[in-house]
Amino acid sequence: MGAASAATSATTTLAITNNGYVPKMLTITTDDSVAFANQDTVAHQVVLKPTTGYTCTASLTVQPAQSTTCTFRTATKYTVTDPNKNGSAFKGSITVKAAPGSTVTLTAAPKVVLYGRSTTLTGQLASGQVNQKVDVFAQECGAPALTKLTPVTTTAGGAYSYTAQPRRNTTYQARFRASSSSQALVKVRPKVTLRKLAPRKFRVTVQAADSYAGKFVRFQRYSALRRSWITVRSVVLRARSTVTTPINPTRVSTATFRARIGVRVRVRAFLTQAQAGSCYAASASAAIRS
Repeated sequence: MGAASAATSATTTLAITNNGYVPKMLTITTDDSVAFANQDTVAHQVVLKPTTGYTCTASLTVQPAQSTTCTFRTATKYTVTDPNKNGSAFKGSITVKAAPGSTVTLTAAPKVVLYGRSTTLTGQLASGQVNQKVDVFAQECGAPALTKLTPVTTTAGGAYSYTAQPRRNTTYQARFRASSSSQALVKVRPKVTLRKLAPRKFRVTVQAADSYAGKFVRFQRYSALRRSWITVRSVVLRARSTVTTPINPTRVSTATFRARIGVRVRVRAFLTQAQAGSCYAASASAAIRS
């Protein structure tokens, strides 16, 4: 970030007490910090989701009378929880907004896209200048650094936009002269499709930039009684082909299988986060009837 935004950065305390978080909800701007201060007599674990876009001075397992400070770089909303505590008292949020004085801003919507779909990057120059060149940078998961994606031209009020089609989880940043925006992470869900071929016979297909051959997909049925999805069986995917749509190249992985399932039951295929891998988000197919 530029020096102007750094000079106005602030630190806000979120106290961890025996009765929960105080306050439970915070709103800050990019490059501001939050000090997680443990005012209880036992250690507390702080879990932030999403897990990127910030840096912390120490472990987020905070001992009594200690604190850990995290600086937030990305404009988004974080949930704050303690996995060792139940109830709403230890469920909070931190909303990070782009600093109004930033030379250049950047946001992405949506922040999670299905493989082949697009996200819209929008931003603005604080000066409001028209016909200025802003460079959009991208760092795809697995890449060593941000690289220039495209230049865009500002319009009325210094605004700009660009439609991106990420292949994998991708971090975006805008740069104008010597200033850089906060980074925006967009996650990608592999495209999972489930088809019924015959009674108790199905085919699942996964499309992504990477092959999922050898990975598992869970075949699940919906339980109205439990109001949850129940795994019927796991299916191993095999490599099928490489196609040119929706992104060239796209790797197709598939499996045809049978399952003991009743008639007209809602079913789906689910690719868990563990199977999706670090460069993708978990993904599920649309529900169909068995």
